[in-house]
Amino acid sequence: MGNYAVIGYPISHSLSPLIHNANFEAKGTDDNYAALSVHPDHLQHIRDLVASKELSGFNVTIPHKEAIISYLDEVDTDAKKIGAVNTVSIDGDRLTGHNTDITGYMNAFLEVFGQAKRRVLIIGAGGAAKAVHRAHANNGDDVTIAARRIESFKRFTDDDFKAMLISDITGTEEFDAIVNATPVGMKGEDLLKEMDIPESLISGSAVGVDLIYQPQKTKFLEYFADGHHMNGMPMLIHQAMDAYGIWTGEEGDYGAINKKYEEYIGGKS
Repeated sequence: MGNYAVIGYPISHSLSPLIHNANFEAKGTDDNYAALSVHPDHLQHIRDLVASKELSGFNVTIPHKEAIISYLDEVDTDAKKIGAVNTVSIDGDRLTGHNTDITGYMNAFLEVFGQAKRRVLIIGAGGAAKAVHRAHANNGDDVTIAARRIESFKRFTDDDFKAMLISDITGTEEFDAIVNATPVGMKGEDLLKEMDIPESLISGSAVGVDLIYQPQKTKFLEYFADGHHMNGMPMLIHQAMDAYGIWTGEEGDYGAINKKYEEYIGGKS
């Protein structure tokens, strides 16, 4: 039996236990997955937590994705490039950091929209944007990142993208995919109106991605044609199953997870 968990603060909102435990049930294993609240002041004791909970691997979410690196023995190349870890594998006393937000996002994107080289605009320059940028850059796409402040681009270690200020977007630019990597929309806000972005930026053939998954369809995604948009849930599922693959070497049961998630959404008031 394997014990797995996600650490964060706060953590009660996490859907990771629902996803992983649905996969374990479908796979017929005795593994279990829990959400563990870890205050930032206690992150330094992560090895004690691993030992006390007898963890076989764990995920990392806000606000620990960057800080956890100081307590790991090794970090893989992509996680090192974006300076963030969301998955930790355990081999004896050795802790290795990975970032399945990168692979999870890209696998979800390609599954929904198909393989092609695209001109991609990422709105936002925070941690989520760094993962999306690395995914598209690794895929060979032409990436532009738009931020409110020029200082935001100092967080990126690579220069394989074009930088622009959101205030400089005219609406005449041509992009095949536009990604909202900001939290704007979680409370029903309209990203374009909030950031004064012209609606003409979105062409009829463009695809849209919002990393937000609740609500299921943000106002931003309503600008895109049917079948041309994706929320953050496929990424969340794919990154979880990529973590499962790192821990176990096995493939997850995506069908069972999607069914469990639909039941969860259907049961919410």
